[in-house]
Amino acid sequence: MKAWVVEEPKSIEDGPLKMKELPIPEPGKREIRVRVTHCGICRTDLHIAEGDIPLSKKPVVPGHEIVGIVDSLGNETKRFRKGDRVGISWLNSTCGECKFCRRGEENYCPTIKRTGYDVDGGFAEYVLVHEDFAFDLREISLSSEDLAPIMCPGITGHFAFKLSEIKVGERLGMLGFGPTAYYILRVAKSMDIEVYISTRSEEHKKIAKEYGADWVGNIAHENFPNKVDAFIFFPTAGHLVERALENTLPSAVLVLGAVTMTPITIQNYTANLWGRKIKTVYQVRRDYGREFLKVAEKLNLTIEKEFVKFEKVPRAMLRLKKGKIEGMVQVIDFEDN
Repeated sequence: MKAWVVEEPKSIEDGPLKMKELPIPEPGKREIRVRVTHCGICRTDLHIAEGDIPLSKKPVVPGHEIVGIVDSLGNETKRFRKGDRVGISWLNSTCGECKFCRRGEENYCPTIKRTGYDVDGGFAEYVLVHEDFAFDLREISLSSEDLAPIMCPGITGHFAFKLSEIKVGERLGMLGFGPTAYYILRVAKSMDIEVYISTRSEEHKKIAKEYGADWVGNIAHENFPNKVDAFIFFPTAGHLVERALENTLPSAVLVLGAVTMTPITIQNYTANLWGRKIKTVYQVRRDYGREFLKVAEKLNLTIEKEFVKFEKVPRAMLRLKKGKIEGMVQVIDFEDN
């Protein structure tokens, strides 16, 4: 099978992704093999390719926003049949036995395996996953190209939204407006939540307004019109965390959604941190994924996307790095090759 492989991380301009011919993997006990039809390109894939996140596996096939068709079944599989449509997210497997797994917090499992990082992912024609960690998409009417980004920004956004403890009729602030914030905005507006968006991008300001944001601006230069009950923060810019806190009520929850962050400094504890809670999005969980698939189906959550041919993945990732993609997300379309 053809696959894009990272052997030595380096700047995307220097070509860390190499096209390789790899053996088609054979599923083990309770594993399924999935023929990939669509795979979203995530900024985390870019971080992995460039070495911002040290490789867990070398070489590795990136990609963790996967939708495809079950192609082969390992021994003792029960959930799926050949031909079923499934999704695969960042969470590839956990032990199921540690204290975190037992209490429903599998994202903290010390032996967690992550798709496209600890195990080979979806920048390939075929991928393996334990059947319990595949999402059942048989009853979902959304297209596969819309479901692929739901496997990461959609699920991650739902996780951040739940952590924020935001309630119907309250005010939510967000800093950064990428695909994850887009999904949160769509859900929040369906719940009569007032949403304020801070972003530098004029194009993203336009999209946020189009989908119902109640205020759009840049808190690096101005405050929200009102202090918010919860704030979800996406960029890696730690120096802006206190600016976010300045725009929250004392009872607010601040959720940090970045994978990496520059140093965070709180200069005025009493005015800006006292009384608030700070949480971080750490990995993802299957229960939140299943919940969000139901929400996405109910709200018909499509997203503006740029389709990418499999052989053009490195060029697409370069556009992602430069902020020049067409739409909110990029999706590799394996059926258009």
